[in-house]
Amino acid sequence: MSSRAMPRGAMKAGTPPVERAAEGTAPPRKRAAEQARPAPKRRARGGEVGEVSEVDDEAPAPPRPPELDWDDSPTGGAAAALARRWAARGEELSRMLAAYGASLHEHRADLKEGRFVWLAPGGRVSAEASARLLCSWSRATSVLAMAWADPLLYAAGIGPIDGMPAEQDDVDEEAAWQAAMAAADACGAAYLYRVATPQAWYFLALDAPTFSPERDSFHPGAPVGLVLRAIAEVREAIASRAEPADVVRDRLCALGDSLFHQARYAYRETDWVARLDRTGTCLTHLAKRIPRVSFSAIAAGQRVDEWLERDLAVELIDALSLIEDEWSLFG
Repeated sequence: MSSRAMPRGAMKAGTPPVERAAEGTAPPRKRAAEQARPAPKRRARGGEVGEVSEVDDEAPAPPRPPELDWDDSPTGGAAAALARRWAARGEELSRMLAAYGASLHEHRADLKEGRFVWLAPGGRVSAEASARLLCSWSRATSVLAMAWADPLLYAAGIGPIDGMPAEQDDVDEEAAWQAAMAAADACGAAYLYRVATPQAWYFLALDAPTFSPERDSFHPGAPVGLVLRAIAEVREAIASRAEPADVVRDRLCALGDSLFHQARYAYRETDWVARLDRTGTCLTHLAKRIPRVSFSAIAAGQRVDEWLERDLAVELIDALSLIEDEWSLFG
């Protein structure tokens, strides 16, 4: 997995809670040197990732003299205070990375080992931290799942938190950041880092960062488990007829894009590239089998319904099952 950083500022109405402070670190803020915020969507779940970090390394502003404030009204609620606190930690991590020349280095996460690293251009590990999964947010379905509810990654994540639901529907970007910050607070994390993939966001708790890592190399683990889980989720959604046709199409497209992304980023120059590319291509072709509501589709005599026709659903399920069988051979 790769990553992104957390917010950097108080939240405003209508905007996500803090944009990233370093590519993948802190929660949202007014101006975080990290991600371009995508528009919130419907519901979805996870995959893996990687993207180049950007860190805000501008010089700190000079100290200002104290100002008197005679207004006794509260300056912000608990949510705003939470965002400011984690934004400050994100900026702290950004400054550390910049000081050691690692602010623009790529990052990777191996949750099985609980390891998060920054990689110099030559592939050497320039910085490292311990990592735990907090939660994931599906960009397609807007479903937020906490680490302990993830059947594949729960062993690499935090345990249940009192009063926090294991899964939530219809969660937007801001609410996803809020849940991640609250979880990071509850588990005593030092920093919060967001790893973004075409399919999902993964929020990680980072601790004990070091710029003198014991191991100066990084080799990503096999993607088999995550590929199988993502395909199974799409297959089950089709079989249960729980989602309309356009959502299923978006799921297939997003998963295909995610595998292409992994092949070019986290798994480049490995034996997994060809397999990831081939599966991504298959999923993209399956997505094209689902007709869109358009004049050309109607003119071609295609039946366009809100829900998948039974015959098409069976064909898609059979194709996905074959892909699962192929990947199971590598498990």
